This record gives sequence, structure tokens and C-alpha cells, in this order.
Amino acid sequence: MRKSLAVLAAAAAILSLPAGHAAGGDHIVTTDAVQSRLAEAATQRAQDVATVQDVLSTPLAQEAAASVGADLDRVRAGVATLSDAELRDLAARASILQSDPVAGAMDRNMRLLVMAALILIVIILLLKVLD
Repeated sequence: MRKSLAVLAAAAAILSLPAGHAAGGDHIVTTDAVQSRLAEAATQRAQDVATVQDVLSTPLAQEAAASVGADLDRVRAGVATLSDAELRDLAARASILQSDPVAGAMDRNMRLLVMAALILIVIILLLKVLD
């Protein structure tokens, strides 16, 4: 999250410069390209948050959280504080858990174990962010 804010601040500073002017010379990237990339990044982050939140909202996630003694509401609330890279990684794992035919063929205990691992990963990442 801190890195995202730093990138947004830098982009805002760049966008506030007059057209055709840069601090060190000519623009390498147009303001339209910067704005487009920022919009894409924001859209991707929103999709990643939604993917992780969807998985954490399942009854299986509630059961997994209870099995590891985690407060699922706190885990869900902390998802938005993860970095873009951490969030992207978790969203990819969550998507596989939901859509992979092999994952779907797992028995309930194995899916519960995988979900508990996903929740523990979120908790570990949140603790890292808070330090």
C-alpha cells in the first residue's frame, strides 16, 4: 500500500507539470500513457481485492479460519492493506482454488487445508505490513 501511494504521488507530480515540460528534460512517457497505466493498475488491484474477498467469504473459508483460530473479519479487512504484488499473488492462488479442476476434485479436508493455508498467508503478510 505504501508503495502504491508513493507511485500515485510521483505520478501526480509528473501530471502536474505543464505540457512538454519535465524536471530533467523532455517527457519520455506521455501524461495520457501515465494516466492509462494508473487506471489499469487501479482496476487490476480492485479485481484482485474482489477475488480474494470472494474466496474469504465462502463457508469453507469460515471453517478454515476457525480451524486456525483466525478472525476472518480482521483478515478480510486487512486484504486492502497488502501491496499490489502480494495481492496479485493471493488473487492468483484464490482463482486457482476456485477454478482449477484438480482443486475442485480435492476432497473437503484437502480444500479446507488449502484454504487455511491461504488465510495464514494473508495473516503473515498483514503482520509484515504492520511491522
